[in-house]
Amino acid sequence: MTDAAFTLIAPYYDELMHNVPYDFWVRYVHELIDRYRLKVRSVLDLACGTGNVAMRLAKMGYEVWGVDISAPMVAEARAKAQAAGLNIPYEVQDAAQLQLPKQFDLVLSLFDSLNYILLPERLQEAFQRVYAHLQPGGAFVFDVNTEYALREGLFDQDNLGSRRQLLYRWKSRYDEDTKICTVEMEFWLRNEKGEVIQHFVEMHRQRAYGLDELTRMLRQAGFDYARAFHAYTLQPPRETTDRAFFVATKW
Repeated sequence: MTDAAFTLIAPYYDELMHNVPYDFWVRYVHELIDRYRLKVRSVLDLACGTGNVAMRLAKMGYEVWGVDISAPMVAEARAKAQAAGLNIPYEVQDAAQLQLPKQFDLVLSLFDSLNYILLPERLQEAFQRVYAHLQPGGAFVFDVNTEYALREGLFDQDNLGSRRQLLYRWKSRYDEDTKICTVEMEFWLRNEKGEVIQHFVEMHRQRAYGLDELTRMLRQAGFDYARAFHAYTLQPPRETTDRAFFVATKW
């Protein structure tokens, strides 16, 4: 078992996420870009994971950089970019201490990555570092799991009945006082014969942030405008919104 998220799972992350509709997510990001008439040439993928979104954007012609706090995930991203012949600089950095030698037209942080920042003061610092790395006229687009999602146990899932190489079972518990959801992620890796050849557990923790709270924090970081949307729509969030997207602009 490890308390460090995205370490042991890094080599198998793409297998775990095989059914994630990355192209759909990228199209939605472009819908938000078009809504705000943003002129985007350069993109920072913050908490880039193994680079699945960064690679798609690079293939579209954007100048893309990637940053992630997990060195094993960045190693996977670098290997994939090199194999694809893509020039994507990747850095291992904490979002709250982000320090790159350039500014970007767009900073993205997808797949509820910011929920992993458990201390509000650290998230505030991350927002400030993002603001500093945006060009005037740029935007910050990110998503979060809402408190509804974490409280209602939407993390609880498994694929134990599948024929996939990687089997998993996730069990969560939510603390109403700390607003932290702890997820025990148990994995079994099988060989071609279906025999289990590796078993490991990672503990993942996410904090629920209120949407009004996030809006205030973005304003405090200097953003001129911030708005939340019900996931994959242009509609405002509702009580049962489990994932919300934010657009914050630096005019």
